[in-house]
Amino acid sequence: MTLAQEILTKMMELPHRGSGTIYEEKAGEYLKNVYSYFGMRAKEVESRTLKNSLNLHLIISFALVLLTLLVNFLNITVLTLIVFVFSILVYLRLFGLPFRFLKSVKPTVSKNIYVDIPAARQAKYTLVVTGHYDTGNDYGQIVGILGPIFNQLIASQFRDPNIRNITIPDFVNNPLIFANISFVLTLLSIFIPDTAGKFFFAFLAGVPLIVSILLLRNSNNRYSAGAYDNGVGTSLVVELASIFSKVPLTNTRLIFANVAAEETLTRGTIPLLNALNLDKSTTLILDLDCIGEEEVVLMHSEPSYPLGLPTEYDSSFELLVEFADEFLAGNFKISASPAPTDNQEVLLNGYRVMGMVTTLPTQGYPAHYHSTKDTIDRIKWDKVEQVRDFLAAFATFFDSVIEDYKP
Repeated sequence: MTLAQEILTKMMELPHRGSGTIYEEKAGEYLKNVYSYFGMRAKEVESRTLKNSLNLHLIISFALVLLTLLVNFLNITVLTLIVFVFSILVYLRLFGLPFRFLKSVKPTVSKNIYVDIPAARQAKYTLVVTGHYDTGNDYGQIVGILGPIFNQLIASQFRDPNIRNITIPDFVNNPLIFANISFVLTLLSIFIPDTAGKFFFAFLAGVPLIVSILLLRNSNNRYSAGAYDNGVGTSLVVELASIFSKVPLTNTRLIFANVAAEETLTRGTIPLLNALNLDKSTTLILDLDCIGEEEVVLMHSEPSYPLGLPTEYDSSFELLVEFADEFLAGNFKISASPAPTDNQEVLLNGYRVMGMVTTLPTQGYPAHYHSTKDTIDRIKWDKVEQVRDFLAAFATFFDSVIEDYKP
């Protein structure tokens, strides 16, 4: 049994690792103990977050879009302006501003766990390897609806071994698709000349938004088991740290971080990066997420809130692809992430994300994603070991080329 298997087995004894819950706290303490066992001093940085804020974020983001359109084009100014202002206050509350009127939205604290491995000489770059250890809500109902859509979009490309670039439309991104449908229907109402027609389209636009809200609220008290997303990524971060703690790199400072609150999209990795006072120009972040499926996938971008527009990662992604071409003999895919992650927030704060290393089934979308079916027995450990070896070799390769290559 590999170290990653042992760590994941232990973490899966917890019911879940929901952001801001006691189980996330226990998982963080366990990870610190594992680092200590291997002679590394783990440190922690707190992240102020909110339980279920992803759900609220989705709801409020698109409510703002729709209400703005209603105010501007449907002339229902009095009614929508009241709801619009209230929505803005709720939206701001998600990010820690002191509006206490919504008692169900209470801030809590998650902890980022990390170890710092200095370079043997003077460090020219810092490589931060991250993997979130919290688990999200059970979106099984939503994924059950979207699964066939994703399968149709990507299955044909996965079947063709000559196609390596997966192209998933950016407007199709997990739970956001329902609200995007609402947005499109609302846009159509702009071109309807009579008021009755506008109201009809506005009513139609409200239906998928309400469906989205109901499905998300229904998932509030159910959590994903969290092996594939992202127990394996978390475990690999620790295993890689144990490798390089014995043999540090020459010119590269390594930081291995088990980040919290990723699933809430509120202040996940940012407090950690800010606390480390890193030089943003010479720091590159490599994110491990959803490891344990059949195909290695290198992701270069992700959809943003609120409309799912593409957010590109750093140009150093090409270095990752260049190495993968040789090490993996071209047996990998390149894609944009179909769902937003906290990397978007990292980029908006001026940090450089090299890319995300993940895995997907050879055909279709992982059926167990964000559900209670995301259990350890579904993990393909031969693929996990391949990813581990790839990442260990890449870190060494990165260290060897930064003298001449300026990513």
